[in-house]
Amino acid sequence: MKILMINPPIREWAKPNCVPLGLGYLAAVLRKDGHVIDVVDINGYRYTKEEILLLLDKKSPDFIMTGGLITVFNYLKWLIPELRQRFPEVPVMIGGSVATSIPELALSSLEADIACIGEGEVTVPETIRCISRGSDLSEVKGIYYMGGSHIRKNPLRPPIKDMDTIPFPAYDLFPMDIYVNNPVGYINKDKWGKGDAVDTRVPKSTNINVTRGCPYQCTFCYHDYLGPGYRHRSPKNVLAEMDMLHEKFGVTYFLWADDESIINKKFIYEFCNMMIDSGRDYRFTVSGRVNLVDEPLLEKLKSAGCIMVGYGIESGSQKILNAMKKAVTVEQAKNAIRLTRKIFGDADCSLMIGYPGETDETIQETEEFCSELDLAPEVIFFATAYPGTPLYEYALKEGFIKDELAYISSLWEQGEQISVNFTQWSKEELFEKRQQLVTRLKAWNVKRHTKDEKV
Repeated sequence: MKILMINPPIREWAKPNCVPLGLGYLAAVLRKDGHVIDVVDINGYRYTKEEILLLLDKKSPDFIMTGGLITVFNYLKWLIPELRQRFPEVPVMIGGSVATSIPELALSSLEADIACIGEGEVTVPETIRCISRGSDLSEVKGIYYMGGSHIRKNPLRPPIKDMDTIPFPAYDLFPMDIYVNNPVGYINKDKWGKGDAVDTRVPKSTNINVTRGCPYQCTFCYHDYLGPGYRHRSPKNVLAEMDMLHEKFGVTYFLWADDESIINKKFIYEFCNMMIDSGRDYRFTVSGRVNLVDEPLLEKLKSAGCIMVGYGIESGSQKILNAMKKAVTVEQAKNAIRLTRKIFGDADCSLMIGYPGETDETIQETEEFCSELDLAPEVIFFATAYPGTPLYEYALKEGFIKDELAYISSLWEQGEQISVNFTQWSKEELFEKRQQLVTRLKAWNVKRHTKDEKV
């Protein structure tokens, strides 16, 4: 089959720097099945809508795939009707969190035919084989699909246990010269802005996935589109992909773009020892949980080339952390930041403001937490109710979201705007409280650093 894959745009105000690994994995497994893959990477090339339509007019696919994060929902409302107009008989499949978190709503409102629920590396090839044979889709696990005017719900597919069986993403189908030259992760000092490389010496970089799933149940986090259960690749498999990316694209810095990279310490120690023994001069960053890091682990990571461990601190208030079901304490967060600073000289942290129960007192606790640690977080997000999360169900139940379709269509990237206001303040007041917190923390840090320099 001729399969058309379309990567919608995200964070359009910033330079594209993250390879769409989900599509990359699917392209790799489908090529192994003998299919011809054609990718239209809108996010990578930042095509205008006019340019996209001109490109589509030249295509003749047998099967179309698109999707991504829930924040592409509104874009797909424009894209899929354009696909329907040009290819009325071609099946359209959506995937990622936009499909997995709201499959029925997505199918009924986006004009797609099939929604892939969770991981797609087994589900998608099986779906395409059924379509090519003219078989019924009812036996394909892991999909919802349109059966006439009704949505059919098939059983979920078990997660892929051995992640080493999945081939590396088909990086060659994407504009890697664009991605690797726009810094990603910790080395991108403007990563929450336009993403410009503020230092000309930044290395070529890219994102890779090392783990899937998460055993924790934070109420604001959605990761079911990665499949249930926490799994990781073998250290040998991870290092082989890093070698390939270095040899083909010159990459020397790798962002482990996982929810939780270091839950399994045995895996981390094995990988680090392999890196050290090999003598490779790569750099990488990982995400961590404050209740799981210790000094020996951080030292081992640094000795293997890791330059930072990032943490979603979220709040300096134990009341808010408990409400989020973070399963951590404020003291654990303080300890993790101090240890990370000791080993790496810095700490990469993010905060969240506006969670249900937020008050002037809890914001003050967060400010005091940061002041005690001399911490200026990378970014302060607004609490956002993403579909599929307990926070979303709470927002629906309590009437914070009155029109589900309108709300999902309005979702902004990564909590950078107030999508739903859970507080007693107005949106304007909540914006101002975040700005005041940012300003005070920056001023406090400048004062502390100036004092230290004089000493």
